[in-house]
Amino acid sequence: MKRTIVYLSLGLAVFLFSLLMLYIGFISPAKSDNSFPFIRMTVCLVLSIAGIALFTRYIHPVSGLAGLDSAWLNLSFTISLLLSLFVQVVTFGNSNVEPYLSGLAEKNAGATSETFYGYIKYVFMGGHALIAVRTFIHSAFLGLLKAIMKHAE
Repeated sequence: MKRTIVYLSLGLAVFLFSLLMLYIGFISPAKSDNSFPFIRMTVCLVLSIAGIALFTRYIHPVSGLAGLDSAWLNLSFTISLLLSLFVQVVTFGNSNVEPYLSGLAEKNAGATSETFYGYIKYVFMGGHALIAVRTFIHSAFLGLLKAIMKHAE
C-alpha cells in the first residue's frame, strides 16, 4: 500500500508540473493578451520537457523504487503524462488559446516568430508524448524482466 501511494503521488507531481508549465507558458499569456510571450513560452517549454524528463529518469533511486520495482512507477508516469496530453489537446483546442496563438503567428508573418508560434504547441505536446513513450517502454521492459526472473526460478 505504501508503494501505491508513492506511485500515485509521484505521478501526480509530474501531472501537476506539466499543467503548471502549460498555465504559465500558454494559458496566462492568452488570458492577458500578452503581445510578445516568446521568452515565457520558450522557458516554460524547456523547463517542462527537461524537468519532467530528468524527474522521470532519475527519481527512482531517490524514491527507493530502483530496479525492477520501478516498472509500476514508470507506468504511473506514463498514465499521468497521457492525462496531461489530453488536457493539453483540450486546452490548445479551446476558444481562448488557439486564436491567440494563430493571431500571434499572423501578427509576425514573414518572420521566424510566425513558425515559432505556429508550432510551439506541437513541440510542447510532442515532448511530453516522447517522455510518455520512453517511460512506457521502460516500464514494459522492466515488467518483462520481472516476469522472466519470476518464471526462471
